Amino acid sequence: MHKTLKHFSYLCVAVLNIHCTALEKEILNKPVTTSLAANQTLTGLVNLGPQVFESSINGSTHAKDSANNSWFYTIQTGSPARLIGYNETTANLAINIPLTGITGSWSMTVATDNSVYIASNQGILLRYNQTTQTVTTIGKPAATETYLWDLATGKNGEIFIGTYPGCRVYRYHPNKGFTDVGSGALITGENYVRSVEYHEPTDMVYAGVGSHTGLIELNPRTGQKREMLPTQDKGLTGFVYYLKVITGLTGGDRLLASITGTPSNNKTLVYNIQTGLFEKNIPTAIANTAVKSPINQKIYYSTASSLFSYEITQPTAVPVLVSSTKNSLARYWSGNQELTLLNPELKIVKVNVSNGQSTSTNLNIPPLPIQIQTTAAGPDGKVWTSGYPIGSNGVYNPVTGTTVNYIGLPQAESISFQGDQVFFGIYGGAKIYRYNSNNSWSMTSANPKLIGSVTGQDRPFGNVSIPALGKMFFGTVPGYGILGGSLIEYNSSDDKIISYASIVLDQSIVSLNYADSTLIGGTSVWGGLGIQPTQTQAKLFGWDPVTKTKTFEITPVTGAKAVTALMLGPNGKIWGMADGTLFIFDPLTGLIDSTHDLFQVSQATKNTTVWRNASMVMHPTGRIFGLAYGELFELDPTTKAKTTISSGGGACLSLGTNGELYFQRGINLWSYNL
Repeated sequence: MHKTLKHFSYLCVAVLNIHCTALEKEILNKPVTTSLAANQTLTGLVNLGPQVFESSINGSTHAKDSANNSWFYTIQTGSPARLIGYNETTANLAINIPLTGITGSWSMTVATDNSVYIASNQGILLRYNQTTQTVTTIGKPAATETYLWDLATGKNGEIFIGTYPGCRVYRYHPNKGFTDVGSGALITGENYVRSVEYHEPTDMVYAGVGSHTGLIELNPRTGQKREMLPTQDKGLTGFVYYLKVITGLTGGDRLLASITGTPSNNKTLVYNIQTGLFEKNIPTAIANTAVKSPINQKIYYSTASSLFSYEITQPTAVPVLVSSTKNSLARYWSGNQELTLLNPELKIVKVNVSNGQSTSTNLNIPPLPIQIQTTAAGPDGKVWTSGYPIGSNGVYNPVTGTTVNYIGLPQAESISFQGDQVFFGIYGGAKIYRYNSNNSWSMTSANPKLIGSVTGQDRPFGNVSIPALGKMFFGTVPGYGILGGSLIEYNSSDDKIISYASIVLDQSIVSLNYADSTLIGGTSVWGGLGIQPTQTQAKLFGWDPVTKTKTFEITPVTGAKAVTALMLGPNGKIWGMADGTLFIFDPLTGLIDSTHDLFQVSQATKNTTVWRNASMVMHPTGRIFGLAYGELFELDPTTKAKTTISSGGGACLSLGTNGELYFQRGINLWSYNL
């Protein structure tokens, strides 16, 4: 999850579990042919088309229409995203509407006037009219709010919205528009209102905050705010990620508040709204799936693998396994003992909670192209891409002009190669996977294989291969609310990783290269989302891979906050990009030879989180190309003068074995033939 992260790449607390459905398996084994002549806009510049396809849903809700038909609505991630509506009453997948301008959603809700609202990951609110079956784009609550995380139904047609990066709660009413009911950030210095809930009897809004845990009770009429978390749970690195009000319970309505990403791991606090006391902790994050039985005091909740019941009002209660039914995105009681769920595997599941028996219906939603996060050309001539934010991978073959999709890996911030091995730096948890390209892709057979992960780290952006040493190195950005990345060393001799922390104080490692027996690293002052930097200037550092020690640390460009590209250039020197400035570094002298301003970058842009915005390659002919701030350009090796080739987006520039350049723009892979 904000797309210097690619809008992170969305919370990783929110990285999805990807399951390989029958339809996805068909895609996996069937190449997708793309046209080499598609949308050619300039001599040598060719749009190769979409590369990564997914049938993935997230934001979902259940609703009844005016005819009392029962519906599941969900948002399918894609470019554009689509509103999918399944009529439970008629067993018909009846709604499939493209949502222009958005690529996905984490939340939907149904207002008291029966309008269905959609919170988009572009910061735009949309409304679906069940009677006319039409979608209206309402717009942004404020220009500053780029992400709508969660929605809650209020009274009299209103809804409440939790936003990023302002850490705000907005009210929306069709007659009055948007109102900032919290009058600014709910907690100063925080960015996320990740969850919102409304309790009608008290007319109170509850808001879950991150990247440092906070739970706010908000009066939406007066703006009065109260921090609620117990001292031991407040201000930790992490999120109050889910909230759910459960009404009709003996002794008072309860608020479930799920805390994720903290050092003590995930849990759900149970708060009695009537008594004002936290009664107990449940040792897992369940609030988003919890629903009360219509006939007793039990709640039911689903995890990644099972459905449980829980006697929430009993002090000594323990969860009871009901069924192997997996996580749910939306749910309703279709009978006193029958719970119907929509799950991430694109299935409608009906569970008899008295005996655990279940039946399921596959929705069979066709896949959509999703945005490309990372592009990398391999030594075999094929071009790998990774999807955002769902993940999965595409492999483009320039010889045949076809693309094959591989399902299973989450979003890759980096893709790199050593011989016939492909390495993926995965968000979150800074996981490193290795794929043996000599064998078939199979997640169930551990190809790709998870080599390891690094606690406290999230995004492996930097990467470099050192075949002579049998090593790979990765540089990381830490988790949400944390400063200070790590340097990860992979050794082919034992197929394991080692992590070195605090190489550069409070800075992430976002670019790597290798020259003169030294690993060269570039940093960003920015850490995980939700925390401000303590450092003011990005660094260039050296690391001896044999002695495992830092050999130098310098500031390559005064005032620059991120070194996002490092290329081994002419005469063995390192060419780097830092906030729009090209610098030339001599590994032999340890000095910066020269700097050259290529882009005029505003202070506002410099003050925005940056982990990756530039890349450079040197062609075998000696010509030098770069991609920065969405512009493809060529540099004169002597004068360093910049010639613009094309503008329109992208950050990952790769050189193919055929001499062509490859890069991504939105859902499409592009090539440039010299």
